[in-house]
Amino acid sequence: MYVHLVLEEGPDSYFYYVGDTKTPACDNCRTAGEECERFLNIRFRNGLDFVKDQDATFPEKAAWPSLTGPIRFYDETLEVERLYVESNPSPTSQESHDTQYSDGSHCGPAGWDVHRQRRYQVLPEEDAPVAQQSSTPVNRLPYAPLNIGTSIAPHGSPDVECTTELRRTSTSLSDLARSQPHYTLLSAREAVLFRNFVDNMALWTDITDPQRHFETVAPARALHEPVLRAAILAFSSRHINRQRPDGDTESLKYHNQCLQLLIPTLSCNDNEITEELLAAVAILRQNEEMDPQDNQFHLTGTTRILNTMSSFGSSGGLGEAGAWLCLREDMYISLTSQSPLRTNLQSFERSDVFTRTDDFAWSNRMVFLLARILSCAFNEETRTRRSYASLESLGKEVDDWNSSKPRTFQPVHFVPQGKDPGRRFPSIWTLLPVHVVGLQYYHIAKIILALSGCSSPFLPYESLQRSRDLEKLVRGYLLNVLGLAASNPRAENTLFTARHSLVTWGWILRHKLDQEAAEELLQYMELKTGWNTSHLIDSLRKQWQNDLVDD
Repeated sequence: MYVHLVLEEGPDSYFYYVGDTKTPACDNCRTAGEECERFLNIRFRNGLDFVKDQDATFPEKAAWPSLTGPIRFYDETLEVERLYVESNPSPTSQESHDTQYSDGSHCGPAGWDVHRQRRYQVLPEEDAPVAQQSSTPVNRLPYAPLNIGTSIAPHGSPDVECTTELRRTSTSLSDLARSQPHYTLLSAREAVLFRNFVDNMALWTDITDPQRHFETVAPARALHEPVLRAAILAFSSRHINRQRPDGDTESLKYHNQCLQLLIPTLSCNDNEITEELLAAVAILRQNEEMDPQDNQFHLTGTTRILNTMSSFGSSGGLGEAGAWLCLREDMYISLTSQSPLRTNLQSFERSDVFTRTDDFAWSNRMVFLLARILSCAFNEETRTRRSYASLESLGKEVDDWNSSKPRTFQPVHFVPQGKDPGRRFPSIWTLLPVHVVGLQYYHIAKIILALSGCSSPFLPYESLQRSRDLEKLVRGYLLNVLGLAASNPRAENTLFTARHSLVTWGWILRHKLDQEAAEELLQYMELKTGWNTSHLIDSLRKQWQNDLVDD
């Protein structure tokens, strides 16, 4: 579990960037109109010197050990609080500061020129007005007081603003986890963020879910589940503010609130890990993936929850939808880092996707097939002839999936790659976004099988010839992955898959026009989703620098 500890002295506290020492407020808080509460300036000395040959780190590609017993989270909040809170603290009240948000058309990132912008059109998003509640507010009990000082719902008019206040007292944080909060009204700003999540972001998660649990169930549950609500608000705020220079300030505030609610809930032995908690951590992981530096804190949390509560993988409802999302998040890290999966795949084997015959089930089967391939191909400890035989068997299953898939997976429109600048990717139109996912994962599986399926050595000439043939084969599959993402704008989730594929195999695009098309797709992805791609573009340019070809 990822534990985040904040030392604070005021009712509101927000993250600020390291190195920003301006007073009385940092640049982000000043721009956002928030009160700036700085943390204690603590410096840590470097680690102790170890023996030269002693390995004090966990190997990056080593498999995580299986759990042999129950996990117990220890909550140190009270012990730490006694060090900083006076014996008779008095609650303080503070005015909430509203931040004004202005609408406007989104401008592209640096380097987004006119001819590229014409091909990928993005409609500006506007904050829809929220009607005032005319009915009598629903009776609700205040949440149990917390040892933190922050308001759960700023940015709203007093009529609809959530009146819950988290006050600094000596009460344990775990009291909130045991409380049963009633329905909570959303502020005007929170309603905008919720609507943005439902309208523009839920499909990222529900793309292989026919019942669309993250669109229809998660927001409804979040109205009375504060952890899930804060996770949705943090993720949606990051997306809706993606073109603003101070766009992370509001998102970090909700993210901090979510952690302050989540940690004591997971730390209490009496609390059951619910599907709402799993969904919240999975959404936090989606938000974490967009950081310039992915620390994978929430990925560790999601995989440990899944491996401990194995029933989620086949439980149905929001729990199973969250489990499949967590699996895809783990697969992304496995693919880009060439490391084995952390998730125990056995928890998914009883899912009804293996007995249903609809298109969503077929796509999920391909997702699960790719997960098995990643587990086998990137596990260095099991790279034996037996593992190669397993990969060969998995390759047959992939081919069977492709030959047996429903006819609805066939493209409704296909134009092969051309030599012109605007046709470097094949144009592959599908009926629904779910079909794009199945086809993308199929092509990625074929790439991994092609790169991992040979265990016997070759003579030098044969090895060189095979490497050229293999590179051509991989390049064709990669172009299909990119073309599927570029050809189906409703399937925004597939832009992430294209991005992950470029992280892993982008070096194989040796033609200048292919490279420019890949950069254009990444810039469009950042403009559309808010996922920062500038670091990846810089990395690819360095790889491509000495590998340009003329035709």
